[in-house]
Amino acid sequence: MKVLHVNNVANVPVGLVEGLRKIGIDASLYQPYTGINTSGKLSKLKVVSNRIADVRALRSKIARERYDIVHIHYAFFGMLGVLGGYPYWLHCHGTDIRRNLYHPLFKTVTKISLDRAERVFYSTPDLKIHAEKARADAMFIPNPIRTELFEPRGFEGTGNKVLLISRIDKIKGIDVAFRALERVKKDNPELQIDALTWGPDLDRFKDCGFVNFIPKMTHEELARLIPNYRVVVGQFELGIMGMSEMESMACARPVVCHFEYQDWYTEAPPLALAKTEDEIVERVEELLEKPDLCEELGFAGREWVVKYHDYVAVAERLAKLYAGG
Repeated sequence: MKVLHVNNVANVPVGLVEGLRKIGIDASLYQPYTGINTSGKLSKLKVVSNRIADVRALRSKIARERYDIVHIHYAFFGMLGVLGGYPYWLHCHGTDIRRNLYHPLFKTVTKISLDRAERVFYSTPDLKIHAEKARADAMFIPNPIRTELFEPRGFEGTGNKVLLISRIDKIKGIDVAFRALERVKKDNPELQIDALTWGPDLDRFKDCGFVNFIPKMTHEELARLIPNYRVVVGQFELGIMGMSEMESMACARPVVCHFEYQDWYTEAPPLALAKTEDEIVERVEELLEKPDLCEELGFAGREWVVKYHDYVAVAERLAKLYAGG
């Protein structure tokens, strides 16, 4: 079987492609043009021109390479398949249906992309209601975590380091996270709080003074970084775990975040649950004070991710669907 994944969203396709290769499937990843600079007439024309060229290039590649499955990521990118005239499977990841399915500018192309797809997948529990509204047969596929890359490496950090792993984005609940972490810092002046330099709301927080911002890094560098923190802080708005939270769990680090879907899995994920500012402060400070609890929660999280989100297991599940199972 020969499979092409299109558009790398949050490194999910990377994990799926690697997992499929592990089980003997000829899988590869194609990155289409994603430029969105529309300032000025010439820039707008360039975007349109590049997208048209990309549709043609991808269509030619698919015809030449004779793929059995074309698996496209991010809902409105399904238009590549619609315009290219080939069958495709469509994988939804978040804003692409949570917002775009109702957005005046994007809802039409999103709906067409979903309607024309052979199969539709969604990646987090909160997307079920949106995906099934458009496609009653939409199916949940767990996000693949590369558990051989994100693994416990031996805790080499000190007891006073916290990592905010979430993207600096309002939709991730970043405002309540920063308010809580500022209080934690005041209670623990020696504490080092780090965050990654990425996200649309970065400018609002980059000069806050109590957080050290680390330059954005590769996935491999991130896997080496995470194990050196006592506590990892995730997102608090949508009630879900993203790739970053689960990658941190795979590194056996305790994760503080808001998760609403405790019944989604046979076993609830072992998280330090929090939503409000007070709850976040309480959970982080409790973990800082109790190293044994950190290790217990961290290794339980690692076992849970391996059981429910290991990239090879997810790839095996996907391969059965590709084969008609």
